Amino acid sequence: MIYAAMVFAWVCGILTNAPVIFVSTVVADGLCLPMFAWESPEVGQILNAWFVVSYFVVPVMIFVFCYARIVVVMRRQIRAMAAHNVQGSAQASASQIQSKHTSSIHDL
Repeated sequence: MIYAAMVFAWVCGILTNAPVIFVSTVVADGLCLPMFAWESPEVGQILNAWFVVSYFVVPVMIFVFCYARIVVVMRRQIRAMAAHNVQGSAQASASQIQSKHTSSIHDL
């Protein structure tokens, strides 16, 4: 499963950046500037939208999901530990009362 995720990451990275390989140049005001040669402006806009979604929206969603799961697990652990502490302190109180009772009997 881990190898499949690694292959998926590499393939998606290569496919996402593949259109950018075909860069041409344009001379404007005596400067040689890079220019992407798309069939239409819409293709460039779609590619830019894809970059925003794949490089920003998806990672943010993954971070939010993972941190939400961490918070849920931590809250569950905190409740369990609090329940153990209540039981432990009740048992400690009972043993302290019993030890005080037995020490007062020995003092007589």
